[in-house]
Amino acid sequence: MANALRRARPSRPRVDALALFTALAAGDSGLSRRGMTALLKLRRRQLETKDRARGALVRIEPRATPPLLDLGAVAAASPLTADFHSLLVLQLLADYPERGEPLRAQLHARRDGLDLPALAQSLWSPDGREALERACAPFGLDPALLAGTLWVALKPLFEGVARACLRFFELPQGTRQCPLCGGPPWARCNGELRCAVCETRWECESSARPLQPDDGLQPRGVQRLCDPQTGERLFDVEPGLFEAAYDTGPMIELLRMLG
Repeated sequence: MANALRRARPSRPRVDALALFTALAAGDSGLSRRGMTALLKLRRRQLETKDRARGALVRIEPRATPPLLDLGAVAAASPLTADFHSLLVLQLLADYPERGEPLRAQLHARRDGLDLPALAQSLWSPDGREALERACAPFGLDPALLAGTLWVALKPLFEGVARACLRFFELPQGTRQCPLCGGPPWARCNGELRCAVCETRWECESSARPLQPDDGLQPRGVQRLCDPQTGERLFDVEPGLFEAAYDTGPMIELLRMLG
């Protein structure tokens, strides 16, 4: 018995890949400890919202050529857009109660006639910024803050629709932009790129081309790369973190606006 106890080894604690990736990818973002905690909570809420909405009715009309989906039209037509936005704003109110006035103003404006689905579609249009400013003016809303909350709130919808679409349609490969939604790549791993909008992964030979490490200290497992000729930036993510990886940029910008 004593010999068996001496031979027994303590089990290693399970690594939280999502928390580890968040810390590595956003460690140099300038967010405070409070902001980093809020960032991780927002991503967990996005994943939870996406899973709970599984099976909800969203009409998809894929195109014949890439990008297959018009996510602006999906957001405008989805009955989930307003609900997703409410869930996000309520989360932010809990994390940043001192910013309650501008956040609650967005919920009040919706009840007073703000057309949130139309604004969701405007995020994809060339004159989207002007449309947001015109829509926000009667309600005294901050257009940048509304665009930030709306974008972050819609990401679970985009990811869920993309995942569902991949079950029924063959994804074209070799494109520089996301073949599903047209979003830009933000990360790569072993010849695969990952979309900054819908997090779809696809193969592309250009993902293996040489890129230079960015300036400054680099975290292990999530290396920042850049192309000095085009200005393109990518994260080079290790396989063990790639499944949990996500584009932190829009959420970081939103959290900076809040505090």
